[in-house]
Amino acid sequence: MILAALGLVSLGLAVGLSGAVIPGPLLTFTVFDTSKKGRVTGHYVIAGHVLWELGLILLITLGFGWIFEKNSNIIYLVGGGVLALMGADMVRRRPDQATMERPKVGSSIGGGLFYTVFNPAHPLWWGTAGLALLLKGLEVLGLLGVILVTLGHWLSDFGYYTFVSFLVHHHRSYVSPRQRQVALILGLFLVVLGVIFFRQGLEETFFSR
Repeated sequence: MILAALGLVSLGLAVGLSGAVIPGPLLTFTVFDTSKKGRVTGHYVIAGHVLWELGLILLITLGFGWIFEKNSNIIYLVGGGVLALMGADMVRRRPDQATMERPKVGSSIGGGLFYTVFNPAHPLWWGTAGLALLLKGLEVLGLLGVILVTLGHWLSDFGYYTFVSFLVHHHRSYVSPRQRQVALILGLFLVVLGVIFFRQGLEETFFSR
């Protein structure tokens, strides 16, 4: 049983890390939040992320995972639109605002929650690949298996995002004087990502149904 438990935690860790390293809105917020506040905030960001995931996992285990797939076009449209608007706001901000204002979402935990909720790829991942991960845990050790793969997944998120936040903070002497440039790059990234998601939502709405 111990080997099975370790295997499930490792599986969750590997699957979680493979997703965490892909750049997305949560990583963008983590970099920006850390550089603005001048301290390591990655663990707080992921705390907000975990709060939302906990709700999703409960819905999926109760049999409501189909909701995400059935309404994927709405998820992509809303999430993509919000991300594009947030990115545009970062891009248009004046230099003095970029260095003196906090991010729109001032709380690190709140930001982690916000940028997870409006990442349209996130609920869809949990409704498909994430569901397979949970089912594997259930198959091996029942409810304990579900808890273990989820724990492994969250450990990967905490470890990776805290590490990224630490690197940004550790090199703050380089990042801080360039906060405007950082805001522009991250803002443009959010705009592009949001447009891609929004376009996918349009395609699913008008061409796939």
